[in-house]
Amino acid sequence: MTFNIRISGEHAEQELRSLYDWLLREPDILDHADVLLVTKEPSPGKMGDALDLITLVVTSGLQLPSLATALAGWRKTRRHRPQVTIERGGTTVALSEADPDLIIQVLGALKDHH
Repeated sequence: MTFNIRISGEHAEQELRSLYDWLLREPDILDHADVLLVTKEPSPGKMGDALDLITLVVTSGLQLPSLATALAGWRKTRRHRPQVTIERGGTTVALSEADPDLIIQVLGALKDHH
């Protein structure tokens, strides 16, 4: 199962890198998922790679509450809580709250969506 996580806003790339670093410090996530930073192709005439999203390739052992708690915990540390968008299988959900119960519901719905 794969989840793609994007961040929108003024400092999206910095926030994405911060979330990536946060996820890498979560033992439950590292034990049950590969956390990858994905870059997008630079625009014509532009140099360098811009960060686009985090991909979580999850094994069956990852408990959604662990991922939800990690996402909510990270968002609470941010001064301006950025919008986090989670996508799986063509379905996209934008989170504007850091409530772990809401995040668990969203992740559960995405997990069950094929």
